[in-house]
Amino acid sequence: MPQRRIQPPRLCVLLITCFDTRTMANITLLHRWLGQTARIAVKRERPFVIAITGAVGKSTTRQACAAILEADGKGADMRVSQKNYNNELGVPLTVLDMASPGRSILAWLHLLIRSLSVRVGLVRTCPKIFVMEMGADHPGDIAYLTGLVPPDVAIITAVTPEATDVAPVHLENYSSIDALAEEKAALVKAVNKNGTVILNADDKRVFSMRHLTNAHVLTFGEADGSVVRIVGKRILTNTEEHGNMPVSLCVTFETYAHRETLTIPGVFGSPVAYALGAAIALGAAMDVHGSVDNELPNYFKPMRGRTRIIPGIKQTTLFDDTYNSSPAAVLSALRDLASVETKPGQRKIACLGEMRELGEDSKKLHRMVGAEAGRLGLDFLAVSGIFAHAMAEGALANGLSEGQIRVFDDTPEAGRFLQDYIHPGDIVLAKASQGTLMTTGVRMERVIKELMAEPLRAEELLVRQELAWTRK
Repeated sequence: MPQRRIQPPRLCVLLITCFDTRTMANITLLHRWLGQTARIAVKRERPFVIAITGAVGKSTTRQACAAILEADGKGADMRVSQKNYNNELGVPLTVLDMASPGRSILAWLHLLIRSLSVRVGLVRTCPKIFVMEMGADHPGDIAYLTGLVPPDVAIITAVTPEATDVAPVHLENYSSIDALAEEKAALVKAVNKNGTVILNADDKRVFSMRHLTNAHVLTFGEADGSVVRIVGKRILTNTEEHGNMPVSLCVTFETYAHRETLTIPGVFGSPVAYALGAAIALGAAMDVHGSVDNELPNYFKPMRGRTRIIPGIKQTTLFDDTYNSSPAAVLSALRDLASVETKPGQRKIACLGEMRELGEDSKKLHRMVGAEAGRLGLDFLAVSGIFAHAMAEGALANGLSEGQIRVFDDTPEAGRFLQDYIHPGDIVLAKASQGTLMTTGVRMERVIKELMAEPLRAEELLVRQELAWTRK
């Protein structure tokens, strides 16, 4: 049976009623209409599509890929997906170059008019190059999104990063890590034989995806044989009165027997190193001149709430990784904190909150990250949220004393405590899932705001400072 076309009058009715919670089917039809419009536009205008997926690191990789293309002069006609526009609504919005209309009827009308104009060919909407994320909150998401926007290049960041076998985010909607990996692999399968697939060689599930495609395959990571191999990474510090203060990330790559070192100011962490590796592999796939790699630091734009270094009060340093959280990401951040070379008297402090969407393993996984904080020998652990006591128990059983652990009812309380507790030279990591203000143990950017040296720059530097978020 042929698919029934959604007529404009019908869409207008749906638009008026879509804010009624009883009409979720109508909202789905609106999303489908936008998806169909995106498919029509992409098929007609034929942009070059670089699609990125993975359980962690998508957004940072997106920024790094955009940076290397901008450095090569390809940024003038390139569109990069914004915010978390990586789902059945966000991908079409990226194609249509529109912001989310939220609950504004006027904004929905504007979007509808533009989509109609694109459908009939009155408006050209695609640039020459798309750099976009594709998320997979539920099974089948990637197949649907690649059906709208078929990729010329697929980049898989990681399913279980840094050689761990730890559950990432979204696992609540999947039966196993292997099931999640299978979903991510749909992006690889969507690339035709003339395209390119870029894989993380350090993630066994991602690396095995090379067998699923006839496209050209490039790899990045620390593993021997990676096309773009990470041979060194460390957090650089400035020696100041109160100790070694982190200022940047230094990463050394080896590509085709050529070695180069990049220094990215204002960031820390392994996710940035892997993102840069993926971007350099993309540059090789798109014939970007090798010298452009050295320009990456000038174009790479650190993202709010993702492995950023922010000056703190009392001459402290803040590691702001507050955008979201998962067990694998917390382990990575804790290890990055522990790796900083400090002087006597400096303390390494972790302020951790709830990791959401972990299903029945939530308590066990919270205990596991607490245990890692203990094994790493951090100086102090502040925890909040529903599973705060599980994190505390893990840390207590693995080396931290009761005096080195503090449990708080909610995130703001932890921030107020740390204001008094920290002293010059301390390095403080903050990380938790996002959520509403009514949920304890989330939105750790509130701790960073309490501790940052320039709180008037919160809107510029911190995640979720928009009015829509501050009211949640």
